[in-house]
Amino acid sequence: MEPVYINTAKMLKAMSDPKRLRIVDMLSCGELCGCKILEEFHITQPTLSHDMKVLSEAGIVKQRREGKNIYYSLNTDALSAMHRTLGHMFEDKPDCICHRPEQKELEGNGVNHTKLYVLTGFLGSGKTTVLLELCRRLEGHRIGIIQNELGKISIDGTILRNDDIQMVELNRGSIFCSCLKLNFVKALAEMAQQDFEYLFVESSGWGDPSNVHELINAAKELSQKEYDFGGVICFVDAVNFPEQIKELETAQRQLKHCNLAVITKTDLVDESSVEKVRMLVRDMNPVCEILTSCMGDMDYSFMKKDLTVFQWTSDEESTNTAETKPKTLILEYDGEAEEEKLDRFLEIMAPDTYRMKGFCKLKGRGWTQVDVVGSRIDQKPGEEFACSQLVLISRIGSQIIRPIFAEWEKTVGIPMRLKN
Repeated sequence: MEPVYINTAKMLKAMSDPKRLRIVDMLSCGELCGCKILEEFHITQPTLSHDMKVLSEAGIVKQRREGKNIYYSLNTDALSAMHRTLGHMFEDKPDCICHRPEQKELEGNGVNHTKLYVLTGFLGSGKTTVLLELCRRLEGHRIGIIQNELGKISIDGTILRNDDIQMVELNRGSIFCSCLKLNFVKALAEMAQQDFEYLFVESSGWGDPSNVHELINAAKELSQKEYDFGGVICFVDAVNFPEQIKELETAQRQLKHCNLAVITKTDLVDESSVEKVRMLVRDMNPVCEILTSCMGDMDYSFMKKDLTVFQWTSDEESTNTAETKPKTLILEYDGEAEEEKLDRFLEIMAPDTYRMKGFCKLKGRGWTQVDVVGSRIDQKPGEEFACSQLVLISRIGSQIIRPIFAEWEKTVGIPMRLKN
């Protein structure tokens, strides 16, 4: 499909909601603070944030932050281009599409087969970052996502959520474990009926994909439709992988059963460290393709290849069981926490956790997406929620509960709730 149709359709879809159309009309008179827009509607701040995000991503609205306030204005260049496109479309002209020779337009990547990729990689290895970039590059294509989280709430699902993408979330376990694999097979079978061009499965960081082909074949039997399987892509954290591979069988299995290994976070280590990780990958899987990635920037030409030819070993029983699943907890608090105090709490808890992630409201910063892997704490602006939520994946099982309460009281000092 030509880009002009894709871009115009995206803008029209964003404005197809009456509320958003009224917002555009309000902004036609000039820049407005988000608080002024909110006064005109009986909606919550999160709802307005979602609407403005849709308008911004469609290129209709621009935004800037001044202190705690966000100001919005129309992207007049983009709107003028859309106006010209629509005007041209409704005219009879020599180059009109109806005057072109009749031709069969080939959509997608094959005949009635959805291209399926399974993304694995240990906790915090960068799967979601690359998946966001893949979705951006495939804008205008029909895309489905099956997103899997260990915990009860889906942090990555919130990040990936998009009006143009159909997503199924499978939480509270691994899709390769007996506790969820039947639901996973059903989800694959149901998604096969949607005739997507691409389906991406983002497994949890604890997922052991050793039985992935067995589950895909089961979905085929259930749906009577076959996927064009693109392969298993394993994301390898250049910073933490050398330690993970020593102690975690899950990390070893993820690499052993992949067709492509992507070494991520290469901007955080030197070239010799990247080469060391590359050698560790090759020791574990002698045949898989190997690429490097920095913040989602990588060579995406792999999508034109048949990665399945780089298969090192056959299916085996997954190590994912209810017994081997790590303890996952959700910490919630109302109001605002001081950034320095929260950072101190995260630093103290980091050695006893595989990962911590969530959305927290901080004094002076507002809503912030928090991500902790190893000793590294990353923060960036995040979406607003009813309360702050932080997921902790424990290295020491339930023994982590008492230290969480003690250190939170000692360092952060505001009321909180801890849930399974």
